[in-house]
Amino acid sequence: MANRAYSTPINTWAFHLLCTTLPALLAPIFIALAMLWLATPDPVATGHAALALEVVR
Repeated sequence: MANRAYSTPINTWAFHLLCTTLPALLAPIFIALAMLWLATPDPVATGHAALALEVVR
C-alpha cells in the first residue's frame, strides 16, 4: 500500500479551494453590480436629450 493513501496533492486541494471560494466571494459583487445597474435610470425614458443622443450613437 501507499505511504500516504489518504493525502491529497496540493494542486488538487488548491483547485478545490479556488473553485469553492472564488464564486462565494464574487457572487455578492455581481449581485451588487446588477442591483446598481437596475437602479440607474434609462436616459431615453427620462428625457435627457444629450444622454439619449449618446445612447443612440
